[in-house]
Amino acid sequence: MRPILILTGRDDLTTDAVVEELVKRGEHVVRYDTADFPTASRLAVSLTGDGWAGSLTSSRTLRLETVKSVWWRRPNEFCTPEEWPDHARALAVSEARCGLLGVLGSLPVRWINHPAKDSAANYKPTQLAVAARAGLNVPRSVITSDPEHARAFIGDDQVVYKGLGGGVIGPGGERRFLPVVLVSADQVDDGVSGTTHLFQERVDKAYEVRLTVIGERMFPVAIHAGSEAARLDWRADYQSLTYEVIPIPPEVKQGIRRLMNELGLFFGALDFAVTPDGRWVFFEVNPNGQWHWLTVKADVPLVDAMADALQGDNE
Repeated sequence: MRPILILTGRDDLTTDAVVEELVKRGEHVVRYDTADFPTASRLAVSLTGDGWAGSLTSSRTLRLETVKSVWWRRPNEFCTPEEWPDHARALAVSEARCGLLGVLGSLPVRWINHPAKDSAANYKPTQLAVAARAGLNVPRSVITSDPEHARAFIGDDQVVYKGLGGGVIGPGGERRFLPVVLVSADQVDDGVSGTTHLFQERVDKAYEVRLTVIGERMFPVAIHAGSEAARLDWRADYQSLTYEVIPIPPEVKQGIRRLMNELGLFFGALDFAVTPDGRWVFFEVNPNGQWHWLTVKADVPLVDAMADALQGDNE
């Protein structure tokens, strides 16, 4: 039986649910965290006419040429011995990333998603440009480090400021999400020149949508906010949210398919706002976004869909 390889950390409830479903279906699943390399696992491969063949060994041995599919979920950073000098640890991590991930990334199997595609699609400016080309409605946006440019865009209105990356690092090294905030022109000062900033028009929302794409299947769930904080950014108040499975307008579905194809993504968690007049406005696609809570809150069969995809279905 050809194994399914899942690259993720140990504490990942989403993976737990998918692994349980795959095991019920009789699949052989290997779960591997890159944090085990190089201290607690070994790679030994040789180049053949068909690519790399050999073993990745941790608690068990995996023959890489037998792998059926790979889910790039949420693996952790490579872990090197703490007693090594900093320069040696940095070199080891760099070589591990190029070597181990290079070998795994060359496997000619289904990836959900391939790490190179995942990384490239994480750039929000790229997403917005591709979404606009794909025919999706996108908010008026600027990316700027020029305070005058920012103030000219804002004018007499309030606009939305969003982080361009995946959040900020707290004082203890923990990752925190950067909340959406409203900004007026008189709040913009010379500090804007310190880095790039994304400003967008404020979209009038009837509700928002988290739309999960797995292969050809799309699962749209309306998110209704029950507080002012959640109406601006639903991540700020999960307790106030209610959920509803809704249909996708055909033109939005076509735009999403073009977006996913150009970005080279098999999986994506897309965020939209729906205006009071029914217009869908694209905000972003997270190539490795969370989705399991929707299986609980909205009874959406995402675990089954991901298991189908890893088995090779859902072309």
